[in-house]
Amino acid sequence: MGGVFANGLEISGKAVNAQTIAAFPDVCFTPPENPATPPGVPIPYPSFGLGSDTEQGTGTVKIGGKTVNIKNKSDLSRTSGTEAGCAAKKGVITSKNTGKGYFNSWSNDVKFDGEPVIRMTDLATNNHASPTGNTVTWPHTAAITVSGQDCATILNNVGIYVHQHKDSDCAHPTESEHCFENQMFQRSRGGDNYSGWGNYDVNTAPCVCMESYKKTKTGYRKSGSGSKRGSPHNKKTKKVRDFLKKKRSPTLGDAIKEVQQAVGDHHEKLQSCTKKEKDDALECLKLVLIDYLIDCARAPKPTPAQILAKPIRKK
Repeated sequence: MGGVFANGLEISGKAVNAQTIAAFPDVCFTPPENPATPPGVPIPYPSFGLGSDTEQGTGTVKIGGKTVNIKNKSDLSRTSGTEAGCAAKKGVITSKNTGKGYFNSWSNDVKFDGEPVIRMTDLATNNHASPTGNTVTWPHTAAITVSGQDCATILNNVGIYVHQHKDSDCAHPTESEHCFENQMFQRSRGGDNYSGWGNYDVNTAPCVCMESYKKTKTGYRKSGSGSKRGSPHNKKTKKVRDFLKKKRSPTLGDAIKEVQQAVGDHHEKLQSCTKKEKDDALECLKLVLIDYLIDCARAPKPTPAQILAKPIRKK
């Protein structure tokens, strides 16, 4: 049972179908351990956390008769997906392979038992032995769904992992890419925000890894003039910037449609997908951005419809 909301987002608890799905990467040492690799082989795993494993939640206010996740008290008793990383060292950071899950964000103004509640898309880190996790922060998804499936699963199925820009783990030939370009919200990269975009931050905005270097017969370019020309990232960026040259201050909704088209046309992970897989993944990227922007907005928080109707790059 769920269906109880705070700030328009479903509250997470033991009775709610809330999950941290595929927080990635959770690098654990994996057998064989010897003789050549005494600590084991470091392998990245997806890490999963379930709201049903909630412990130390609310004592008086409950959902479905069960405890609710709150700030500074709740955690998930265990995580999964890393069981194979069972060499002596286990997690690279925490030395655990099915450690606890902790929450890193919460409601600003809705409280149960005097503490802010955890909601859908609030950030969580998995596989803890202590408050430092073995995974980067990942949206705690409970109710963002497209076509009846949660967005973390939809994106994972096509090989796209959303991350905060500052937590990028993208490897060559990919780079961390703001699908919805930073210039839509800030006057200059890392500078002042345009009017109406609250606490938007280039470092915490949602990003994906995208192929950014030109592919040649012998491999991918690494540097130098023209090394990125013609890459999926380059083609996507050009399409979006050509649109923004023609329309100085479109609504966010119109800009998102253009970005979705550009990402769908050029992101390397989407080229072999079915139309439905691609459409669902692009819709999920849109919903992740909307949720992030609502979280960044100052009170009173806008609705998704209000966010989509706002003009971007408005001085």
